[in-house]
Amino acid sequence: MSVRLTTVFIIFVLSTLAAAHEEEIQQISPDHLHIKGYDVTFNRVPLRVGQEIELSVLVRDEQDTPTTNLDVQGQILDPSVNKELFYSGTRESPPGTYTFLWTPSYAGDYVAQFVFHTEATEIIQPSFAITVTDPRSTYVLVGSIISGLLIAGAGIWLARPQKRKKFQWTPLLTGTGLGALIIIGGYSVSNYYSQGGDKGFVVCGPDGCQLALHIHSQLDIFSCGKRIDLPLEAGDLNKQHTHKERNRLHYHALIKTDPTGTQLLEPEKLRIGELFDYLQMPFTPTCLGQHCNTCDGKPAHTTMTVNGVPNNQLSDYVWKDGDRITIEFR
Repeated sequence: MSVRLTTVFIIFVLSTLAAAHEEEIQQISPDHLHIKGYDVTFNRVPLRVGQEIELSVLVRDEQDTPTTNLDVQGQILDPSVNKELFYSGTRESPPGTYTFLWTPSYAGDYVAQFVFHTEATEIIQPSFAITVTDPRSTYVLVGSIISGLLIAGAGIWLARPQKRKKFQWTPLLTGTGLGALIIIGGYSVSNYYSQGGDKGFVVCGPDGCQLALHIHSQLDIFSCGKRIDLPLEAGDLNKQHTHKERNRLHYHALIKTDPTGTQLLEPEKLRIGELFDYLQMPFTPTCLGQHCNTCDGKPAHTTMTVNGVPNNQLSDYVWKDGDRITIEFR
């Protein structure tokens, strides 16, 4: 008898918890969630590689009034590897609408997440599935089809019977064969871009695994009110470096990782201070460039934000693809 009562009690508790969870998170539509007393509506926009996009949500309370003055952080997650790719602070405008900027580097399926706290300090994380497309995929596919058809057409035209010649099979077979190869090759490259194939790949051998990275970050530096521009073409090409864009950081090299490519084993290679060390430019809490301790005779110190969020790691920060980093000495 006691066993039956215990079983009934457990079922009752589990059912109650499940019902409570369903009440906490209710999906009205893919872009509309009701979660812990808040209505959160996602403003869905087209997402394309290389284009800076505004991702925003409107947060309202149970009286359908915009909820203002929340501290909201935006995040981009890659569900295929269960990894955070990007985070940012948000701005509120108009009231109750929270927005952050993101520039996708690769095509694929991701999750946009907006994190904030309730008055009871509960963490709320409304999440929305998003898809990024790569225009190069369409350009390559259309271009290869047109090129393939033109070459095949040229082969057919050259193979036609003429006054003193019979139908020529060689131009026909050559033209159609080359045309087919171009179309197949174009389809493969198009599929590569559409699947985000250029985001990096893992190569494993006897000495472990390495991830081929091709990532970028924007760096804005100000010291005592004046902008500091990094030198052109600065840094080792196998490490962090700049090109003609000056303050745009590049990293195009292999880095040791776990077999899944989600855990970097050499994060120090992406430590932002590594490039400053190469340039012999001081970057500490009390110095930046040629200035230390004071600006115009007044006490000063170094501050840093990453995508609008204060970060006190300074030179030890390991940057991520798409970061916008602002360093100020003031």
